[in-house]
Amino acid sequence: MLKFDLKTIVFMSMLLTFMLSMLLAITRKHHKEVHGPGYWAVGNLVIGLGMVLVLIQLDVERLIFLPGMALIGMGLGLYVNGIQAFNDQLPNHRIPIIVFVLLTLIDTYFLLMNHDIRMAVILAAVIFSAIYLYCARLTFTREEGILGNFFWITSSLYLLMAVLMIGRAAYASQVDVEVFESFAAWPVNAYTFMLGAVSQFFISSLFVLMLSYKLNRNLESIATIDSLTGVLNRRGLEDASVKMQDICKRINLSMAVLLIDIDYFKKVNDTYGHLLGDDVLRHIAKTISGILRSSDVLGRYGGEEFCAFLPNTTEGDALGLAERIRAGIEASPIKLGLNVNLKTTVSIGVADSVRAGYDFKGLLATADSAMYGAKNGGRNRVMSYTQITRDTKQD
Repeated sequence: MLKFDLKTIVFMSMLLTFMLSMLLAITRKHHKEVHGPGYWAVGNLVIGLGMVLVLIQLDVERLIFLPGMALIGMGLGLYVNGIQAFNDQLPNHRIPIIVFVLLTLIDTYFLLMNHDIRMAVILAAVIFSAIYLYCARLTFTREEGILGNFFWITSSLYLLMAVLMIGRAAYASQVDVEVFESFAAWPVNAYTFMLGAVSQFFISSLFVLMLSYKLNRNLESIATIDSLTGVLNRRGLEDASVKMQDICKRINLSMAVLLIDIDYFKKVNDTYGHLLGDDVLRHIAKTISGILRSSDVLGRYGGEEFCAFLPNTTEGDALGLAERIRAGIEASPIKLGLNVNLKTTVSIGVADSVRAGYDFKGLLATADSAMYGAKNGGRNRVMSYTQITRDTKQD
């Protein structure tokens, strides 16, 4: 078999993994909103300690009992918790404890009491394969894009390690029992721990990349979300509308826009204060979001104005949806106190790409004209661009 310096390979892999653990720990400290890196950092350290103990165990002339395998299993259990947390699931903290106890009992019984090294190797390999398969299942996702690719590669590595452990168990069950009298010299050990250490480094690197991608995505989300209402801000709205326009224009679908303005909002701020004004904005955004369809895009355009882009929607269809929004807001006043309600209304302008084209500014300009027509007509009403142009021609 090919000879290599196992200690050097494992040491270098564990050193690099330790450095990644420090990076994960620092990230956990400064970005507590992202779950998972803390488990991975501690898991790496525990696995590294377990690897060191296993190497010591293999380096002595006679087999001694050290909980190296149990610590490696516990570290992998912590990785399971990290993946669960990263996927916004509740981590099962019993997993690393159960794995540690099982592997400790196996080593205690079969190494110290029964002296059956073969059975200890087989059972430990089966437990490790089960952990790796579970990790492969947790990291298997249908999510597309870069994050989905990272998950797919990680899942493949875990699956590969599971197959390796199954092969280790199968091979151990077939070889002559005399092999285990010089267990430390068994070549399968060297290859198993070398591949385990290297794969652990690559898996840790992939988790660092996934974490970096998720943090960048969160930053992009912060940059495009209105912190007060939770809907898109103006920048996010423009980006989303451009994407929608490209799709609708490519497959020749109409799209409509609603420009929604809160009536007498300045009077609300002057009378009740800006804190209540903020409550009004949140209430309006929540009401509109509850009425719009899942394919529609809603954003706060500025001040007390909201804007919604509606794909595959004509002006007539948009008028019906706008009327539902107007009626829904009028029918849901904000409670100020016992038997005291603040009634709010909105004026809505409607336009579509059939009459205004797909251009973002053109659509908004026509919807803005319709919205001011609604305000000039007495507020708390819906008007379309077609209606105001028809009224202008009649005049």
